[in-house]
Amino acid sequence: MPRITKTILPRIRKSLRDRGLIGTLRRSFVLPLHLAKEYRLARRLRANQPASEFDRVHGVDTDGQFGTLTFLSDLEIPSPNWIEGYDYVPIPPDKFGRVMASLDIAFQDFTFVDFGSGKGRALLLAAEYPFKQIIGLEFSPELHRIAEQNIARYRSATQRCKNIRSLNVDFAAFEIPAEPLVLFFFDPCRGRVLADVVAGIARSLAAHPRAVYVAYVAPRAEVERLFASAGCFREIRRDDEANFCIYASSAKSY
Repeated sequence: MPRITKTILPRIRKSLRDRGLIGTLRRSFVLPLHLAKEYRLARRLRANQPASEFDRVHGVDTDGQFGTLTFLSDLEIPSPNWIEGYDYVPIPPDKFGRVMASLDIAFQDFTFVDFGSGKGRALLLAAEYPFKQIIGLEFSPELHRIAEQNIARYRSATQRCKNIRSLNVDFAAFEIPAEPLVLFFFDPCRGRVLADVVAGIARSLAAHPRAVYVAYVAPRAEVERLFASAGCFREIRRDDEANFCIYASSAKSY
């Protein structure tokens, strides 16, 4: 369950940095309401519920602690960016399949990178496609360790990529590989960190023009504005029912 002693002070510091003292005081009435909402949600959810079908079939642990949720405030995360992150939620397999089906690419030529990979469900689902390699980026040591265990335990007769690894890193500091990429985001964080990541991708494309696709699940308005203003991507797919967008590096880049 979210810990009040861990969530209040970091959020106050963030608010002081982003909004100043006056803005923080104005929002001081909102913070308790937000924390109370987290607690009410946690109470409605039961910990250690029966494993999902995906986890039962494949002998792994990719579910959340409370239903589909694992609260970041319950984890020891050394990165100060944890306050910008959203709680861990595993991607539903059918939704992931729809995202992959929208990519008209030769998978074997691409590296798959999951930004905020958590326990690694998207990594395991991506293993059903013949990617060149699969990389997960997770800043929680605890979730990263579970992801490594899941990668080792995963059992699937249809697995087509076995070059899978989870990295315990803050993805804002991750150096984008200079090769064709599919970059996967299941809405992992707020705009400030995401803006830094998109800027890093843009710099990488400028230095090494190539095919890069971004699959963004559950895009918010600020996310769409961010990719639209980046200058190096164009939207090529949108699925409102499954709630995702696909962006491709601009045609002139490769």
